[in-house]
Amino acid sequence: MTVVRRPLAGLVAVVTGGGRGIGRAHCERLAAYGARVVVNDAGVGTEGQTGDVAVDDPAREVVEGICVGGGEAVAHHGDVGASATGEELVALALDTWGRCDIVIANAGFGRARMSFNLGDDDWDTVIGVHLRGTFATARPALRHWRAVAKRDGSVYGRLITTSTGLLLLGGAGQSNYAAAKAGVLAFTEAAATEMAAYGVTANVIMPGANTRLAQIGWRTARMIEQDSRDTGPAFDTRAPEHVAELACYLASPAASWISGQTFQVHGGTIQHVQTFKVDRETTRTDRGFTLDDLDVEMMQLLIGLDHGPRPADRPPPDWQRPAH
Repeated sequence: MTVVRRPLAGLVAVVTGGGRGIGRAHCERLAAYGARVVVNDAGVGTEGQTGDVAVDDPAREVVEGICVGGGEAVAHHGDVGASATGEELVALALDTWGRCDIVIANAGFGRARMSFNLGDDDWDTVIGVHLRGTFATARPALRHWRAVAKRDGSVYGRLITTSTGLLLLGGAGQSNYAAAKAGVLAFTEAAATEMAAYGVTANVIMPGANTRLAQIGWRTARMIEQDSRDTGPAFDTRAPEHVAELACYLASPAASWISGQTFQVHGGTIQHVQTFKVDRETTRTDRGFTLDDLDVEMMQLLIGLDHGPRPADRPPPDWQRPAH
């Protein structure tokens, strides 16, 4: 993919989990479009297991590649789940280049377990890296942008967070991951509302790409298998660069009017996802509902929805079953 213009020239971006997969694509595309990049990656495995960063240093590899290509980047190896890391990342951007304009919270790993098999650590570490990590990374940037806007009257600020399309399907076997990503989505929408007065935008991407982490999710694996049957080598719909291209657009001046939105992207497809929206209702104006009323009303309310129950699967309510 050839870059012919540099719409992000002069801007500074922070990317967490920037050493591999989608995060690496974010960093490389941001740099190609002219941004200077703080590349954060702790070098952990797909389940958060730590390694020897001196031997396996993906953040440094990305930085070296950007610099060889004529761009500017610096590496950071902190754990995004720690509050100090977010502060360090914003400070590193400010100390190195005098500004921080874009924050992409991308870092994460998975612990794929059914809910009844999840241990406390499986829950806490996944919530920690995805939800707390997003908050810990975003908070110092939001504080910085607010302070600059109040001082100067305007500021350039773009927060882009990472959720998951598993939220559209239920996420069986990924309840910790899905819960964290639902929290990320809710946090980002709240941040968009809070920061609107300062001209700062906040948006969510639900990415689909062939990465290490994607291999633990059956949904992405299924999409990848479908792609291998339906697409040829000319257009790799599995490439993380397609996700990064959307991130770069949302980070650009052209997207100043877009905030509080969620987009699912996979290959050449971008879908706008409506979140926390009432789709149907049932109302009585004369009285409340009885159990018998609800047995009828719930059929009208739920049947036919993509994620709703099927009539044949609906058991009779307890009060309609024969007594034993």
